Amino acid sequence: MNSEISTKLEIERALRHRSRFVQITPGLAAHYQSQREADFNRLVDLWSPLLILAFTGCLGFGLVFFRGHLIGLDLRTYAWTECLAIGAGLVGLLMARHARWRGNTGRWIPWMFGFIIAVKVASTFQFHSPQLAYNQTYMTLIVLLVGTLALQQSLLASFKGMVIGLCAFSVAPFSAASAEFGLLFLGQYLLAGSVCLFVSFIKEDRDRVAFLQARLLHIEKLEVNRLASELALQVSRDSLTGLFNRRHLEDTLKAEWDRARRNRSSLSMLMIDVDHFKQFNDLYGHPTGDQCLQEIARLIAQVAQRPADIAARFGGEEFIVLLPDTKLEGAIELARMLVRLVDDAAIPHQASSTAAWVTVSVGVSSCTPHELLRKQDLLDAADKALYAAKHQGRHGFAIQHASAMNERAA
Repeated sequence: MNSEISTKLEIERALRHRSRFVQITPGLAAHYQSQREADFNRLVDLWSPLLILAFTGCLGFGLVFFRGHLIGLDLRTYAWTECLAIGAGLVGLLMARHARWRGNTGRWIPWMFGFIIAVKVASTFQFHSPQLAYNQTYMTLIVLLVGTLALQQSLLASFKGMVIGLCAFSVAPFSAASAEFGLLFLGQYLLAGSVCLFVSFIKEDRDRVAFLQARLLHIEKLEVNRLASELALQVSRDSLTGLFNRRHLEDTLKAEWDRARRNRSSLSMLMIDVDHFKQFNDLYGHPTGDQCLQEIARLIAQVAQRPADIAARFGGEEFIVLLPDTKLEGAIELARMLVRLVDDAAIPHQASSTAAWVTVSVGVSSCTPHELLRKQDLLDAADKALYAAKHQGRHGFAIQHASAMNERAA
């Protein structure tokens, strides 16, 4: 919980005092990177067929509209460069779809992206046909746009790819292209690259803000759920003993009754009363009486140890333990154990006519719910068993089977 509060404060501080590029807190860097990788993987899975179609379209465009210029050395240059670029793109696509490479796209994509741009730039200066050279400049800029924007890479990855592609301009002085063409191409490349980086910067900043806001919302939702759970727990608990209260017991009894009826399983109950508790309060005072009830509740909780068992304060000095999936023999054993635990606690009770210490009486009831039985029948049986235990001299337990109305009438 403390870590969530610390993370929440860091996120709020980052959003409130952020500069032009919001910073991801160190504790969330791994989560942010994981989300970016998931977004990229989803992008590849959804749009990779279109990327292949784009490769084919670019190749077909050059072959259809510039077939008259694709002769001799220009044809060989065009064939080699397109094969290299398309081959690199397909290899990158296969790597992006492979689990081994999906986790570190930021490392290899800039090199793959930069290599394709470099091939395009270098081939531009090798064409003798001005039409092919100008077409290749446009294709290079398209690849630049796709690589930096459509692939949704980080600002740093996009910058690396552009710098790698920029290195290919070093072949310009050794080509037959004019200096004017080289400078014009370089200017267009830098201008398009600057726009792409600016858009990447805005998008990544927006993604970072959205990630932090989503994370903040998630933490706040967890906090609300936790508070709601704590409130529900407080509402269902007895403030003195910490056991469940009567309302929660009644709700749970209804649910367990229906479940036992569906599954045809046993449902047992212990009804517990502290013997001569009024005399205890009169002699020792109510604060000591409260302490006594708290100790008895602690011992009852030791008996009801299974997750499905429900120990509740039914009222005053009376308690109930609901035992789902428990037959009568198991309930009797738990009643015997509880009587022994209370005896071992040896809480002094000089006003008791039963023993020199606090004792309890336990009523044990059990049944297999069916359509003729009601859940109230189980409670009534436990109450009758408790009455019988008291009538027998207290400090022990008695047993009563739950019976249906027609059985009682008979």
